[in-house]
Amino acid sequence: PINQKSKKMQVIDQAYTKLRRKFMEGHPMCQAALPCCTGGSTDVHHKKGRGIYHLDITTWLPVCRNCHTWIETNPTDAIELGFSDSRH
Repeated sequence: PINQKSKKMQVIDQAYTKLRRKFMEGHPMCQAALPCCTGGSTDVHHKKGRGIYHLDITTWLPVCRNCHTWIETNPTDAIELGFSDSRH
């Protein structure tokens, strides 16, 4: 069976949903613009990971799905290009 989310996590998820909607409305274009880019932003990439920065929009990058996949599968290159921050 799947564990229920804690009340704290439910509150964080609700806040994230609201912040994300407003953020994406204000950032309609992918800011990575890699060769695989489709143009419009569909995802939020968390440059410093989700953890304590989950709701910190200064660490968010609006990206298309293709660029997001590339960033996640090429972490070293993504850090060098400024799409991710080192988590060490």
